[in-house]
Amino acid sequence: MKITLILSFVLCCVIATAQEPVQLEVWTTVKSYGFDLIENPFGVGDRFAYVPNFRNNKIPHGFIVSYREPNTDIQEPNKVYTWAFAKPDDTLNQFTWPRNFFPSSTPDINADGQRDFMNAAGMFYLGTKNDEPDTTIQYKVDGNIAMIDAFNDDARDDFFLYGSGQMPNPYIAHFVFSNPTLKNFKKYSLVSKNILQDEKSEEIAKAIYKNRQGQWRLLTYCRGWVDGLYQRVWVSEKSVIRLYSLEFTTITEDSTSVTATQIDEYRDPKWMDYIPDMNTKDDFQWRPFNNQRLLYNTENYPKILYYASMNTMPDKETKKYDSYATFFDLTNDKIVPSNTVVDIAAPECKILKHSIDGDKIPEIYVKTGPNILFYSIASEGIPTNTMKYVIPEDRFKGGLRGLTSISDINNDGIHDIALMSSDNSVGNYFAIIKGKDVKNNIVEETKSTFTLNYPYPLPNSSEIVIPLFSSKTALYTLSLYNVQGIQYTLFSDKQLPEGETLYSFSTTDFGSGAYILRFSDGKNTVEKTILIQH
Repeated sequence: MKITLILSFVLCCVIATAQEPVQLEVWTTVKSYGFDLIENPFGVGDRFAYVPNFRNNKIPHGFIVSYREPNTDIQEPNKVYTWAFAKPDDTLNQFTWPRNFFPSSTPDINADGQRDFMNAAGMFYLGTKNDEPDTTIQYKVDGNIAMIDAFNDDARDDFFLYGSGQMPNPYIAHFVFSNPTLKNFKKYSLVSKNILQDEKSEEIAKAIYKNRQGQWRLLTYCRGWVDGLYQRVWVSEKSVIRLYSLEFTTITEDSTSVTATQIDEYRDPKWMDYIPDMNTKDDFQWRPFNNQRLLYNTENYPKILYYASMNTMPDKETKKYDSYATFFDLTNDKIVPSNTVVDIAAPECKILKHSIDGDKIPEIYVKTGPNILFYSIASEGIPTNTMKYVIPEDRFKGGLRGLTSISDINNDGIHDIALMSSDNSVGNYFAIIKGKDVKNNIVEETKSTFTLNYPYPLPNSSEIVIPLFSSKTALYTLSLYNVQGIQYTLFSDKQLPEGETLYSFSTTDFGSGAYILRFSDGKNTVEKTILIQH
């Protein structure tokens, strides 16, 4: 019965056309070169930030980068420069920032209409009338800032920080409120009533956002545990997702209280069916979620979507995990499960600030090995991989240190991308990538339609089943790629019949981690990102 249900779902989700993601093109690159005795690369460093319309629009595209001059003494630190790209080869410094200061955000802390400059550590400078940081006075907000907004509607930007979510600190979140003089920042810590009632439980904030009516909402998930024979055992019956409304009440000009009122909750029926065995090691990896952090809430999209990688344990006897990625619709202040399987990369994606494919809806992206994959959200909520950028082979191994969408830099009417890839062996790589109108670049396969549907069960399984579908009998190749780009051919030029084929293979020879499945007919290719865990 389980197989029948899964096959029915897969057949309902067959995509009509096969599409190779559009490869994005480079507008400019800057690479570091050479190393000093303590292995600091000369040239571009491993950090950058983007400040558009800097210095009252004298610099339309301001890129703040770490840079080490050639032949610099090894004792001297990298300097922080602003590059104002007016043409691809422009790397002249326009402004030198304080050491190690990279403005990750530009809020208006004192409500003077002038942006201020804050880095990720919560340290900031006020902005001057010249739209530059006033470095004579430095301010600091304690904690790791997760979000900045005017929460209490006094026009001054405030700060949101995640709480610990468990005893002895039962805080879901912290709010730090600014004041006119900036001499004091008052913090309000939001306490979880659920943790106070049950000390062996956690409640963790997963998203704070505004609904379509402009009201603040907070999404959390709770889970509980017991002390098993071998280690802490997670109790499925205590797993629940909760949605709260938030109300901010001003006490003084720099102090505000926060009230959270629960308006909905969701418990997966499969979470309720399993009672943990206290004397087994099989349960220590059980979670209601693996990954969950993407809240898709753009004004140009009709839904508010929260993507998650779900775990259930439907088989009590064998205790096999049933893992899949899905999303919840929060649009109407209800937690509505979609019951739709999506690409497992979706819960790990991040949302761009701009659309880079020619429409008005910002895309999401994720890095897998040398590939940065960009997804568009279809009207039903399913991410579709429409674009990709492949970092050069000699530069991707150290990882992506930053990526952001930027205003149109090459004047083609489409927003673009800036990214930094860091590699301690060959040096760093800063690139500006051109966005592209994918509507005019999609090539559809009209004679043959084939799809690669979501494998199951993942991620905790020694053998997985991959549903493949083709509209006609033809030769196909199925390959698996790890994050280093190494290819493992599962089958090559194999004739598959019309309709669905279920291909099984063992994961025992593959280490835990993310992989890319690639299904091709020799002309077109479809891909899925999967996660294997042992």
